[in-house]
Amino acid sequence: MTIKTVLVDARNVEQLIPHIVSQVKANPFNGLDCETQDDARHDGLNQFMKVDPVSRKKSPAKKLVFDMRRTVMTGFSVYPESSDTAYYLNLAHADVQNRIPWDAAKAVLEAKAGDAYWIAHNAPYELSAFKSCFGFDLPEIICTLQMCVSAYGPDEYDINNFRYAGRGAFAPLIPQMMQLCSQGGFDTEKGEFTDSRLAEIVYSIIGKQSKAAHSYNGYVNDLAYGYGLKKAVKSWFGYDMTTFEQVLGDKAHMGQLTGDEVAAYGADDAYWALRMFRRLLQYMVDTNRGVTQTFFNQENPMIHLFAQMRQVGMKVNFANILARRAEERENTAEVLRKTKASVKELLPFPEEKHPGLQKRDSWYQKSADKYRKQIEDWCKLPDWPDAYKQCIQVRGAVSNAWASEKGQPEPKGVNLSHYMPMRTIFYDLTGTKVIVNQNKTQSDAEARGKLIDRFKEDGHETAKNLLVSMGELASIEQRMKLYLTPYSLLTDPETGRMYPTVTSMLASRRMACEDPNAMQLAKRGESTYVRGFFEGDDDDHLVLSRDWSAVELVIIGELSQDPTFIDAYCQIPHKDLHAGSATAVLAADCGGLTETIFKSLAKFDTVETFLEEFGGQFSNHDRLFTNLKGEPLEPNKAYKYWRTEAGKNSNFNYWFSGWLATIGERMGWSQEKTKMATEMYRDRFSVAEQWRTGLIEEIAREGVVYLPDGHRRVRWEATNQWLMSFKSKFDMGSGAEFATYNALVHWIAKKIQKRAFNQGVNSVVQGTCATIAKRTAIRVMARMKEMGWDFRIMRLMVPIHDELVFSVHHKHVLPAMNMLGDVMNNHPDIFKACKLDSSPALGVTFEPYDPKKAPAGQIELYEAPKLPGVLPEDTEGQRLNDDQVLSVVDYLMFQKRKLLKEAA
Repeated sequence: MTIKTVLVDARNVEQLIPHIVSQVKANPFNGLDCETQDDARHDGLNQFMKVDPVSRKKSPAKKLVFDMRRTVMTGFSVYPESSDTAYYLNLAHADVQNRIPWDAAKAVLEAKAGDAYWIAHNAPYELSAFKSCFGFDLPEIICTLQMCVSAYGPDEYDINNFRYAGRGAFAPLIPQMMQLCSQGGFDTEKGEFTDSRLAEIVYSIIGKQSKAAHSYNGYVNDLAYGYGLKKAVKSWFGYDMTTFEQVLGDKAHMGQLTGDEVAAYGADDAYWALRMFRRLLQYMVDTNRGVTQTFFNQENPMIHLFAQMRQVGMKVNFANILARRAEERENTAEVLRKTKASVKELLPFPEEKHPGLQKRDSWYQKSADKYRKQIEDWCKLPDWPDAYKQCIQVRGAVSNAWASEKGQPEPKGVNLSHYMPMRTIFYDLTGTKVIVNQNKTQSDAEARGKLIDRFKEDGHETAKNLLVSMGELASIEQRMKLYLTPYSLLTDPETGRMYPTVTSMLASRRMACEDPNAMQLAKRGESTYVRGFFEGDDDDHLVLSRDWSAVELVIIGELSQDPTFIDAYCQIPHKDLHAGSATAVLAADCGGLTETIFKSLAKFDTVETFLEEFGGQFSNHDRLFTNLKGEPLEPNKAYKYWRTEAGKNSNFNYWFSGWLATIGERMGWSQEKTKMATEMYRDRFSVAEQWRTGLIEEIAREGVVYLPDGHRRVRWEATNQWLMSFKSKFDMGSGAEFATYNALVHWIAKKIQKRAFNQGVNSVVQGTCATIAKRTAIRVMARMKEMGWDFRIMRLMVPIHDELVFSVHHKHVLPAMNMLGDVMNNHPDIFKACKLDSSPALGVTFEPYDPKKAPAGQIELYEAPKLPGVLPEDTEGQRLNDDQVLSVVDYLMFQKRKLLKEAA
């Protein structure tokens, strides 16, 4: 600490408060930080964090989730900028006799001048804490964490630090990599691995999601400036702040420490937050002056919305969550019985080990017998009618959480959702050939689908049924892990709400959400019902959302000025872009196929009549009328299927990779065929392709790309300077014995560099999505204020990708829908040639409407479903007028009242 600390408590409060008040009043900027504890949190959070009932500490493996409703502020610190002292005020520490009353402490906060600012790191937490604990608002506050996000990226670092850093955790891997290279483990001409052990090491280094210390991401993370206050202060000032763990020691929370024990730590945070503000402001002016205004006008105002979303929370139907959890547990037990029966039919394992797994999977080489025995032992266990007894025979998301709920230890059996036992069953037990991609064994959902098709063709019914049931189990486990288990623990039993933490800390500056993660809510598939848990804030509220249509493609069209994009998106409603893309991609298989022929599919009911007219104009007819599972398609269904599978997926897949890899793999194409399809797709959007490659050239040359709002994405990895620096760091000299290893280092560097190219393009597009979402949210709040509305009428519940979700009073749905459309669709400073469009949906819950599964779900108001007795028949698939929207409101409120009556 480079400044004095003074503890303010009952021993000196009367003397010091007037002095602090005068200093705060005189300074335009004052550092602020608070310390809290939530030991009285609801029990669901104790289970979620695996809090030890004796020590009251959470498990180190679990993340920290605060119960803001039961949080106690133990103290807060202030640092007036012109002072030589930071002050810490004891409100609720262990030395009870020294605590000061809130009214005395509040005088310090109220002393700030109206045109002055508090400076806090992670200000949404301060906003939530002061509001929750004391009902006190902090309207003028600047968040230095959000300022870090505007100033630099999460993986940005000082280039000189990279140049002079050692090899880090990568170094211990080098001898083994050199040895495997010397044994022919890497083919330098083809750029392919011939040894699975070497492939496993390399892919763990370059993995996109890897956070391991030896990975490139882990290496960079150590060098990065960082967003957390402690790391950022170390990066910018070289000062090691005291950590939370150090000050807490063996205590469970701040309330168990005295004011004397916490004062220096708390005051440190207030002081360094203000120092960070000054340093970051100068850095932004020096390196990217344009982003300064963006931060103050766009990014910092969002912190108040982040705090509000956490403060109010999201109302859920807790009874439905528990009912679904119980249903999924019963489903798990039944699927496990089916799976075990299929496995028992296929046992015993072959005497010989599986050659494909033996070749590529090092875990199998070491532990095949272990996993075989786990599976055999499970099959020896009896089946039970009781679901719990059946489930705890195995490990997994269902059984582990269920055992924990009952206070029992986690099961020790085989984990059928872990890739090692899965592959042992998929390949070793069935004896089938391994599915491989990039020299790695595959066992994901796509691989399961291919194996099911293979077993179906081979007439291997037992193996097919086994793979189907294991797919069912994987789906249930995912729903339990992502939704049902955390939701049952995160929901406050008194309010029936979950309290999400919404942030904007991604490299793209897009918003994210956790606890719960609303970004995981799917509109389609088996987990769609999860959206049905979420409701409007009050009995008189409905859930209104608007979703930007094809916004990433509209952005690409606007920024590239590609005429094909502009033709599709220069008016509302947009024209169809996907049919033409589907044609371009399918033409790689169906020579001579044109967009006119492809669109004509929708008009025919039988393949024969279609081919009578168009059969002589293109080749390989079967491709059009067979889906990727080998199932036949009628012409009208073929049009819808390929428009999505080949068209829409290509449009959203290509621009962030420059290659139709996923499409090619799903179509079963060779590299040559995929290349041909990619080139045909590129030809359709030649101007946009020039824009994409131009961005890549820019980031390769400059190491940075700029977004329309002034933010930038720095990727030094895209430059030749980085490539040379990386190779000089990890190369092993010029000797012939090092040639293969050095070639591998070059291959790794080029993979990282190509990812940086794609990240540059992705950042511009996704960053623009982030810009319009945040600007829209801020403008909506301003419009609400103009209309005299508060949260009793309309409130932003949560952002979900390109969708903004609001809770709206049913009497105000129509003006809210229209106002949202006006704000969301109008960003003329960015969109001049292309037009934004957004579609509204309204429901009692957030689940898409279904007449049987979700009669109270969200109804698409611009693409109305059949709603007999509510809407005229001719409105199906059409945009509703105002009177029809009001009819939908009446229908939904009837549904809501019925649900409320049933729940009473």
